[in-house]
Amino acid sequence: MSDHSKAIVPIESWCYSSPEVRYKGISIDIGLMAEALIYYDRIYLNVSNQPQFAEILKWFIKQGMYQELLQLMKENIISVYEYSFATAPVNHSGSYILVNVQDELQQEPNTFGQRFLEHEDVRACFDSPADIQGLHDALENGVIEAKASDYGHAVENAKADFDDELRLANLLQTFLDEVYPILGWGKPLDVSVTVKQKSGKKIITWNVNFAKIADALGDNLNFHNGIPLAGLGVCNRLIQSASELNCDLYLGKPMSSLVGNKLYEVNYKYLKPKDVINQLIAEVEFPDIRSMVNNEQIGIKEILKIRKKAVRFRDWLQMEGEKDRNAIIAYHHELSKESGLLKFGRKSLNIFGILGGSIAGAIISNSVGGPGGAALGSVAGAGIVYLTDIGSKIGQEWRPVVFGNWSKEYIKKILQTKTGGPLSP
Repeated sequence: MSDHSKAIVPIESWCYSSPEVRYKGISIDIGLMAEALIYYDRIYLNVSNQPQFAEILKWFIKQGMYQELLQLMKENIISVYEYSFATAPVNHSGSYILVNVQDELQQEPNTFGQRFLEHEDVRACFDSPADIQGLHDALENGVIEAKASDYGHAVENAKADFDDELRLANLLQTFLDEVYPILGWGKPLDVSVTVKQKSGKKIITWNVNFAKIADALGDNLNFHNGIPLAGLGVCNRLIQSASELNCDLYLGKPMSSLVGNKLYEVNYKYLKPKDVINQLIAEVEFPDIRSMVNNEQIGIKEILKIRKKAVRFRDWLQMEGEKDRNAIIAYHHELSKESGLLKFGRKSLNIFGILGGSIAGAIISNSVGGPGGAALGSVAGAGIVYLTDIGSKIGQEWRPVVFGNWSKEYIKKILQTKTGGPLSP
């Protein structure tokens, strides 16, 4: 059973995660990691490549805190979760297809050290071979390598979502909602989509000028027609990983919206008789730690000091049963005051997931025609295996909580359209 003591934290910045960071030319949202260290006893840190891993090392080294990083790794407070493959849209004859791409070395087990720690970008962080050996030793039992062969169903489910016009509209809408403010474009337009089959190909038509958006966002974000497909694929693999680790997710926007929608869909389809995904949104007397770290106003020394004082946060998150909203607001205020951070203002606390209550007695369906199966309709074959597997884990031992922004109204509208009737609140 998940106890909310640990979370997976993907910190690569890209179109579907922290685009405002990548827009500035920064490849990782290290502030996301810093916040997660406050709220969780342990984190599974996910980066996509060796240069990003080197950026984390340089961040600690620059502050004279490399030994502290090694200690965090030795104690498994920070572990590394690495996808030894890329879930990427590939342009094939003018059409994008979603695939898991993996080379021969990535397929082999226990090759993180060879692929990452011996990489030139990582080695360039150090003056002494002993420092590199220290990193090897610290991560001896602190790396999980996920392989492409285990994530085929996640990709197939993402492909199946591309048959659904409402889902596609929501997929692009969540992205535009984030990047329009970055570009100073005002209120985003309402996305609409049509999907047609022609000569064995799926033709998707959007009411959005992709080229205009790509040009405005520039090379750092590298937005193109295949990016929404990548968003779905990465969303599905994160959910699968968290379910296997029995852990929570600490996410940037708009990835948190995609994850929330998929969890809500799985919950609605497989868990009976009621919706158990709830939200907590509150204004708290606490600074925006993520932004302060990313803007170099505070560093890891301050984060570790706050972490020591934030035991009540973590106890609150890990407690069984209903969670007291007033208590978490009070904890933030007290810690902000004790840490001298009260002057830095307020932040919005956004959490959703199984925040309390019980799902004992939930009915798990393993058939396509189970609760809501016929109505949802677009998922078949390997895609339905993915939903069934995630649904069974939620019903049995995994009760995920997600830090991030999410609005269930998008997915409720989609599911209600499919079923022709109202859904639970």
